Amino acid sequence: MGADEAVLLVSSLLALALLGIALALAVAALTARALFVATVFCMLLAAVASAAMLARDGSLPAIALLVFGAGLSPLWLLGGVLLSSSAIKARRRGAPWLTVLASLATAAIIVTVSPELGTTHAAGAHPVGIPMLLAALMFVAAIVVCALLGYGERGALGRARGAA
Repeated sequence: MGADEAVLLVSSLLALALLGIALALAVAALTARALFVATVFCMLLAAVASAAMLARDGSLPAIALLVFGAGLSPLWLLGGVLLSSSAIKARRRGAPWLTVLASLATAAIIVTVSPELGTTHAAGAHPVGIPMLLAALMFVAAIVVCALLGYGERGALGRARGAA
């Protein structure tokens, strides 16, 4: 057995072990009773799955998966806080200008970054620098901001209760 075959065997076994851990984390996240625990399991799942991709030389997909998992965790946590709170804030009388401006700025970032997400490169060539990774990070951050602004009962873009 050559050195290259040994490295391939070790990386394959490491990836298989990490995928087993990822499967156990996924089952634990599905059976968790608390949203915070499920969110932590999902963040760990994203980290372990990206480590498994790194073991098989998938650096760009691994980083994208890790950024996506880390980007969605605040959304899940704040969504859980919103759902578990028993008090409802009184609606303010003024227009929510700050929230509307933040959502417009986020939409502008999404429109700016979207063309870069669809670009393809040659099969053997990796992109020079990190513009594609930064585009993915900005896209996930913008989606999280839009989701946190939300249309819920407390969201600035939603309707008040009883309003037609």
